[in-house]
Amino acid sequence: MANNNLWWYLAFGIPYSVSLYGDTAPESDVTETIPAAIGQNYIDRQAYLQNPYIGMPSGGGTQDIIESQFNADSSARKLFSDGSWNIMGAASYVDQNGTNNYGYGVNIFAQTGQLAGFSLGGLMTIMNPAFSDQINPANPEQQTQTLPVHYQVTPQELFAEYQYDHIFQADVGYIGINNSPWMTNYQNNALNLVTYQGLIVNINPGSGWLLTGFATNGAQLISENGFSQQTRYNQSFNNETATSDIAAKSSNGTMALGANWVSPSEQLNARLWGYSFGGYSNLIYADSTLKLPVNDSLGFSIAAQGATQMNNSSGENILNSSGYGENVQSDMLGLQLVFNYSIFELQLAYNNIWGPSNSYDTGNLISPYTYQMGSDPLYTTGWRDGMIEKSAGQAYKIAPEFNLLEHNLIITPSYQYYATTGVLPTAEYDLQLSYNIPEIKGLTLFGGYGYIETPEAPDTNNYQAQLMVSYIY
Repeated sequence: MANNNLWWYLAFGIPYSVSLYGDTAPESDVTETIPAAIGQNYIDRQAYLQNPYIGMPSGGGTQDIIESQFNADSSARKLFSDGSWNIMGAASYVDQNGTNNYGYGVNIFAQTGQLAGFSLGGLMTIMNPAFSDQINPANPEQQTQTLPVHYQVTPQELFAEYQYDHIFQADVGYIGINNSPWMTNYQNNALNLVTYQGLIVNINPGSGWLLTGFATNGAQLISENGFSQQTRYNQSFNNETATSDIAAKSSNGTMALGANWVSPSEQLNARLWGYSFGGYSNLIYADSTLKLPVNDSLGFSIAAQGATQMNNSSGENILNSSGYGENVQSDMLGLQLVFNYSIFELQLAYNNIWGPSNSYDTGNLISPYTYQMGSDPLYTTGWRDGMIEKSAGQAYKIAPEFNLLEHNLIITPSYQYYATTGVLPTAEYDLQLSYNIPEIKGLTLFGGYGYIETPEAPDTNNYQAQLMVSYIY
């Protein structure tokens, strides 16, 4: 699976953060830990934070209703004509160690305009409505469930929103979470999203700050019809699981608080987040990036990240009580260096995760909603896996990137090595290619290949190849 915001950049040619922080696209930097700027338009009548496709190239574009026109419109027109909508259709094929998997479907997002600051919205997903059982493997261990490959027809978002000026926004119901490092709504090269049942609040106090808090009591994971208290550690969502003894044990939800800051020059940014994963752990995470531009074509950046994890207040841990370790204690540090020159970028990254040998995965971090999705914020996460899917230890990554044909063609090979302590060391070789077809705005072709090698157990080597076409209107 793709790392962090890389898939959104590859698939659509712009960083996912364009729709999150202001209305100006930052320069290409797929290794950036947080968006380039916290503009005043992050909370805005036309920002539509619950729309996962806002700000991305689309065949239909996005309407821009000026303030005077909006104020002059009737209440009915504000609700039904001054809102936003997008349709994303996609189909994908995955060769998983010689087994063929197929997925196809459509996601439909719509949100009304505001009336006294209030609006309503939703996201409907229709995946594999026919033939999925006939064309996909019957054995769950051979299925690429995260496409998904199963029938899934469900509302993924259904929310009420209140917004006050550029300062405050609250969304409640079935919601997406778009600016949290360890719980996100986008899932890389999947056909749809992970969404949550709960409440999220964003506050923009100015001076470069954005404050976010959310509480959830359920999630709708990839391929799930409806919300539940299951996580990615439950076997029904993880056929390659190393935690099968968890069975159907559930989490009572998550609470989180986050603070993001960017300097006036936009060269330095930082964020600090705290999570309480019900039934699993508490996590404190921080990262920061310093950009050092030389000229319009040449630049450098350095980034650092760190985390510490411990038992939550109840002291109960689903993993430990199921026989996976005896306690929760883990620490993480990471470093990333990036060199940019014209159409070329080079990323070098390092992570170290450590903890007591008798804790989960010899001290590995616990991440209930990114496990085996490759969507965590660790710098060394590869297209398919990362340290979260393995164990504590050290990891290294090198990833050049080539931006060709006016940035419509993105080629990204990468190499990751995981010197893990709880499982055998592995190496991952990845190649990702994406082409935005300029003649058909919104149409993107994507190809990815990932090979995982275990030098000490070559019979366990495996690969995955994916082709995907998507169109946003």
